[in-house]
Amino acid sequence: MLNFFVLFSFCLISINGHGYLFEPVARSSAWLVDPSFKKCCTYSGHMEMFCGGVGHQWNANGGKCGICGEPYDRAVKLFEKGGTMYTGKIVQTYIQGEQIDVKVKLSANHQGYFEFRLCNVDSNPNSDATQECLDRRLLKIAGTDSTKYRDITKHGSEMITVRVQLPSDVVCQHCVFQWKYTTGNNWGRDPTTNKSGPGLGRENETFMGCSDITILATSPTTTLPTLVISPTTTITTTTKLISRSTKYWSISLPKHWSALLTFISSLPTTTTTTTTTTTTTMTTKTTASLSAWSPLLVAYQRGDDVMYNGMKYRCVTSHRSYAGAEPSPLTWALWRKIE
Repeated sequence: MLNFFVLFSFCLISINGHGYLFEPVARSSAWLVDPSFKKCCTYSGHMEMFCGGVGHQWNANGGKCGICGEPYDRAVKLFEKGGTMYTGKIVQTYIQGEQIDVKVKLSANHQGYFEFRLCNVDSNPNSDATQECLDRRLLKIAGTDSTKYRDITKHGSEMITVRVQLPSDVVCQHCVFQWKYTTGNNWGRDPTTNKSGPGLGRENETFMGCSDITILATSPTTTLPTLVISPTTTITTTTKLISRSTKYWSISLPKHWSALLTFISSLPTTTTTTTTTTTTTMTTKTTASLSAWSPLLVAYQRGDDVMYNGMKYRCVTSHRSYAGAEPSPLTWALWRKIE
């Protein structure tokens, strides 16, 4: 009778407990922080992405679960590609190899541990991530060799922040990030030690959350040097020449010095027969400054200012632009709004 009461108590806790991935925000919870998701994707059950419940997950599906926490045997999953609440919108942008703060909100603490996974879907944009792909990129907790975050109990039901290490060899316009919470409150038996207790068995309640992110390549932010050209032939350099060459000064230095010099030498110049030599000094200039933001792979540098949707933003991380990385509060790693 006592064993039945203990088991029944743990089942009640399992039913009442909820949680979700807050940052990078899960597909099922994005409507909480991004107004563009409210009309299409408001989902009252966003804290119940627990694979259909522990009984259904293990008895009907052998422990399998949808990548975002929906029942594995649901024919068309709401938040996977093809579902009515799937958008594929990028909700967060990171830099390759950096340590990121992942935030999880729990309304009831079930002990257990968190895991985090990553899948690059750039090579197959018509398909969603699979659990097999996600399992190949099990991320480490920053500063450790462990892939499991176990210090859950000390947080209670408050927001939990976990620092996670992104891999140094992954760059993607579209990666799927997955949070998995294996709880430790279901009664079970450890097959190795044969001990029984909460969380010791294989069949534990599981919560999932998946979000869509971008990981940018690491980009140096060095200041380009002043370029001084001393022609060996006698030339007279006019203001017209400087004006025509300005739009080519965004060529990276010093790697492309030879290309830049070849181009300048090919421009029309006025040649005289005097024996004087004119030294022309040109300084590099970023052409993207004080212009409208463009998604066409513009090489924005740290410190560049752009206008977007009537607001002014400053680049804080050098990068190439593309659709989905426009200045906004969600791309805080790239842009900061300025007054």
